[in-house]
Amino acid sequence: MLKELEDYNWFPKALRRWQLQFVGTVSVWTKLYQPVATILQQMIDDNKITALQDLCSGSGIPAAYIHEQLNTKMPMLLTDKYPEMNFENKPGIVYSLNPADVLAMQPVENIGYTMFNAFHHFSAEQQQAFIKKMTLHKTPFIVAEILEPGLLNVIKIIFTTTIIQLFTAPFVKPFSLLRLLFTYIIPVNLFTVTYDGIISVLKSKTAEQYSELVKDISVQSYIISVHTISNWKGNLVYIKGTPTNK
Repeated sequence: MLKELEDYNWFPKALRRWQLQFVGTVSVWTKLYQPVATILQQMIDDNKITALQDLCSGSGIPAAYIHEQLNTKMPMLLTDKYPEMNFENKPGIVYSLNPADVLAMQPVENIGYTMFNAFHHFSAEQQQAFIKKMTLHKTPFIVAEILEPGLLNVIKIIFTTTIIQLFTAPFVKPFSLLRLLFTYIIPVNLFTVTYDGIISVLKSKTAEQYSELVKDISVQSYIISVHTISNWKGNLVYIKGTPTNK
């Protein structure tokens, strides 16, 4: 199975950090995940959720952005296999410094789970296993993806990770001279972000493919649904799982 460079243990922490910060910052600038805030708020209102946990948080930027948009200010824990040690915790949102493998985690009652643009990192079998686990525990979750397969999306990614990154690298926070060095002078960062972006598109799925993936998992007491939100920035595909007996 194809893997992004950031998924390898040997991949330099600095390159992983810069890549995830760039992707997270662009998602905030373009408000790609903004529709998820309304959906998550409704999920909170409809279920006995007392806290949120974000999975595969990466830079933590997308989750923190969505947390700011919520009407219900409940605690949110960010987790990742490669935690972002430099994340600046905010009121109500904390990044766990302990590595967390989403494939090994066990859902906790009354916790709502989120995942932003990380689901495509897993194989179809792992994706099904994750959703089956949530179904078994009747745990509410939202998985949001901003990538879909296709040549047009490959072109968009190449444009974003090269031209856009060259123009915006100095404005990605936190500011880093090393980021600029490895973007402009020794363009390793430019290559790795572009490579991972292309691989991510190749591994992504359409809403129809996700629907096929989950069609046999739903049970009477737990509903799984797949949705697409379209706009000029591109499609946002999300999978939502919610219990029906709460």
